[in-house]
Amino acid sequence: MKNLALFTLFSIWVLFAHAQVVDGVVKDAKTNLPLPYVNVGIVNKGVGTVTDNAGRFKLNLTGHNTDSLKLSMIGYQSLTYRVAGFIKDIEAHKTLLLQPTVTQLKEVKVNNHKWKQVVLGNTSQSKSTNAGFTDNKLGYEIGAIIKIKKSPTFIKQFNANIATEVTDSVKLRLNFYSVKDGMPDQLLQNENIFVTVKKGQQRISVNLEPFNIVADDKFYVSLEWIQNADGHGVMFSASFLGGSIISRETSQAKWEKVGIAGIGFNVLAEY
Repeated sequence: MKNLALFTLFSIWVLFAHAQVVDGVVKDAKTNLPLPYVNVGIVNKGVGTVTDNAGRFKLNLTGHNTDSLKLSMIGYQSLTYRVAGFIKDIEAHKTLLLQPTVTQLKEVKVNNHKWKQVVLGNTSQSKSTNAGFTDNKLGYEIGAIIKIKKSPTFIKQFNANIATEVTDSVKLRLNFYSVKDGMPDQLLQNENIFVTVKKGQQRISVNLEPFNIVADDKFYVSLEWIQNADGHGVMFSASFLGGSIISRETSQAKWEKVGIAGIGFNVLAEY
């Protein structure tokens, strides 16, 4: 028994000795100010996180030395590392710098015709059929593809009905992507769109006119969990045969189609 106990203690020591838990801070390369809500994660794997209000992050990279790790955020150039190199860099400097990008707004030609408003997507208000965040893992993202009727389509407002009680305020990020091969591809917006869901709130409605989001084809809209809370998850109204749900479990993870009900995300649009 004594030898077994010693072997167990030695095994635990070896496990912790080889654990590669790294922490650091992400900052703006020009201002040197911390960057909150930067996506940090291993590409196509379920290992990722989002920086906090002070730009800090912590990530367990044990067993991923040969994988690729990516840092990304709207308005900044992405950084991609081999994990082994990333660990050496972060242990040496503890700070990562992201370079701001200059984004050129897309030119949209507007003709003198009468604009038509339309609601696109799933308008379910069901309380019994629901889908959404099953936990509060940072970077967890869930949404659906929405088809347009005519190009260009201006996205003016996002709406979603909350199906279950929100027990604590949570902070989310609203994202719009182009679609390639049936999956989310490139972000359509040039700015972060933050959404705070408060305790007891039953509906989300976001005015998107200041963000000038234009879709030329079907697009993917999602909500991303970016700040921890005591509550676990937020569930939205959904409906059967309402389209496929597409999600990823954390930052930089692989997109996957999940569930059998379509999530009740919709937009007010104009074309």
